[in-house]
Amino acid sequence: MKRLDGMLREALTAPCGVLGVLVLTLMLLAGELVLTSLFQFSEAADAFSRMMTMVLMLIPFAIMIAFALSSAVRTGAGILQMTMMGVICMASMVMRLSFLDRTGGDFTYYLSDWMKFFAYRSFGASMRENIGEYNVLYQYILFFLTRLPIPHVYGVKWVSFIGDAMLAGAALSLCGDEKRGQAAFAAVLLVPTFALNGGMFAQCDSLYAACALWGLALALNHRGTGAAACFALSIAFKLQAVFFLPIVLVLFLDEELHLQDALVFLLTLAAVALPAVLFGKNPLELISIYTSQTGLYTGLNYNAPGFYGLMETAGLDAYAYGKFSIALALGACLLLILCFLAEKRDRIQYLRLAVLLPLVIVFFLPRMHERYFYLAEAAAMVLAAEERRMIPPAMMIAVASLSVYWETNIPLVAASFLMLVSMGYILSYVRKKEKRDD
Repeated sequence: MKRLDGMLREALTAPCGVLGVLVLTLMLLAGELVLTSLFQFSEAADAFSRMMTMVLMLIPFAIMIAFALSSAVRTGAGILQMTMMGVICMASMVMRLSFLDRTGGDFTYYLSDWMKFFAYRSFGASMRENIGEYNVLYQYILFFLTRLPIPHVYGVKWVSFIGDAMLAGAALSLCGDEKRGQAAFAAVLLVPTFALNGGMFAQCDSLYAACALWGLALALNHRGTGAAACFALSIAFKLQAVFFLPIVLVLFLDEELHLQDALVFLLTLAAVALPAVLFGKNPLELISIYTSQTGLYTGLNYNAPGFYGLMETAGLDAYAYGKFSIALALGACLLLILCFLAEKRDRIQYLRLAVLLPLVIVFFLPRMHERYFYLAEAAAMVLAAEERRMIPPAMMIAVASLSVYWETNIPLVAASFLMLVSMGYILSYVRKKEKRDD
């Protein structure tokens, strides 16, 4: 029996060959297809639409598996570890598919109407009109989705799931150690708010967040051109990427980015806009998409666990308090960057800054929505995987975010306090001498 134990243990832990990886991949894809078939897809009009939905849902899963297994191969993992990582990917897809037939108000009142508009018009006619609050990059995607033989709501969520997979891949790449990266990869896939963001509410925050984190990962790996392109794509997807982009200044001072990369940034934005402009869209309207968003909301807080979640905002002068907190957020951002410029920076310091920038800025700004903490939460998962003592603030951020995404017994003031404490916790380590967690 001891010999049998040894043989079994060796079989489970020995590095897996190419054939083994291929067989495991096919088995995981087949298993995911079976799991997907168990869902109702009640929005599908017929059997063909249901079948196409099932097939398309394999694509984000396949991307997850590609990241997971390629990382496992690089670390010489055995079949057991690879299988466990595959099951994590399957579990994360089940989390997302569980809400496929449910949706929130943003899709019902906005996205659905925009897609109906695109569905009955040509690409040129669609681009010439000012439809929706998104820049043209996401409008291209919405137009493409209306041409797929699946319900619009499934298409929007499918793209978000692909963004989730790419975000997990960015988390994997950001860690300096492959095994820590695998932990970050799994954590990002299993964060409840990320599953709800795309799976329940049909939001696309994973797309801009993935581009932002890939930009940082490429910059830290001395690939400035790719980093600049990713940062440009991030802001092309959503304006909220500006909460992260101050990190570019620090990267420039550390010679991870250069002036020529600014040209790549601008050329990427121009390339994104080019199809719409060629088909008749006024270039000035591309800018107005973002400027109009700044005046779209006038309240001090939209369920965000931030500064105004700590107080009663009814009756407050929204104009005066809004200007005050904008100045406060700007000052806090600049002070944060100054603190980091005074320190010797390594990968962990950059990850701390990647968490703190969107966390601090969104916390103090007015008119914030709950999902604007998305990028800070994603970066916090990577930081926690890279540095174990950062697990507490990552957990606090995750709980605070979940409390405003879902119906919980945690009041907004408590969630806001958790965000504040997490900021203080991370900041307390900024100037401490580094000691690696092993």
